[in-house]
Amino acid sequence: MIVASGSSSIGSGSESLLSCSKFHFEEKVLEKLVRLEHKMDLNEEKLKKWEETFSSKLDKMDEAIKHTEIFVESVRDTQLQEQSRFNDSYYEIVERFKVQSKNETESHGEQMNTLLKSLSSKIEEYSVAEKNREYALELLQNTLHQEKNRFNQSFDFILETFRLSSNRAIEELTARQQKDYEVMMKKQSTVAFSAYTTKRQDITSNTIIKFEKVWTNIGNGYDTSTGIFTAPRQGVYHITAVVMSANGKNLYLHLKHNNENTAGSLVTGRGYKTGTYDVVLNLQKGDIISVGCRSGSNSVFSDSDKYTTFSGHLIA
Repeated sequence: MIVASGSSSIGSGSESLLSCSKFHFEEKVLEKLVRLEHKMDLNEEKLKKWEETFSSKLDKMDEAIKHTEIFVESVRDTQLQEQSRFNDSYYEIVERFKVQSKNETESHGEQMNTLLKSLSSKIEEYSVAEKNREYALELLQNTLHQEKNRFNQSFDFILETFRLSSNRAIEELTARQQKDYEVMMKKQSTVAFSAYTTKRQDITSNTIIKFEKVWTNIGNGYDTSTGIFTAPRQGVYHITAVVMSANGKNLYLHLKHNNENTAGSLVTGRGYKTGTYDVVLNLQKGDIISVGCRSGSNSVFSDSDKYTTFSGHLIA
């Protein structure tokens, strides 16, 4: 009952440790996701500021175009007015001064040429401004496309880096927990068995007693079908056995380690007699322990009172 309770407590502690570790990891992952979302919000704010700046520049360019169009209309109106005044003046001069000198006519012609050149210059300036506006718009679109590509590449790199670092962290945490669990199990695991027989058994040379029933078998080292205890792990074990002879029969037995005889017991005389074994052995994993006969014929007695027993446990 005490060993089972200890095992339950150890299992609960392990589950609690795993839950705490998992919660800590999920908290770290959530913190990284919040930071990433914050960075994305900052990038969105920067993009909005860039869009507002570009929009402001476009508005200014539209305003400049409007001013240019107003200026062109004004020049056209001025030209028409000048043309009208020129025509009126010309016809008046023709009617009133048919013989006026040719120089005055040339002078008016030069004025017209000057106005035309001025108009052509303004039109060329308008064309240049239009081309500059189209170039600025194209440059703005290219810049936005490049920024979008850089942002997507940066975002994909961040996600990939986060995924790889998360996988490594999970693998390292799992390996560390597995290692800690194995170390803990090696330190905390208990090996113990206690078996008995309720039958009389007649055994001969090189045979062993079968203790067909058990009280305890922690670690599953004892086999009731063979009467053999197999050490499930390396360590120092305390082994004991009590055997009773049949009435008036001799009993010559040994405690066997890997089928080699160790401690012996010899009882003779009338009545029922008891032999005992109490040894400490350093066993390797897989070593076997049993109680058997070395030679001759022997009768082992037991009944429902369980006179004949075989026990052992790991002490270090």
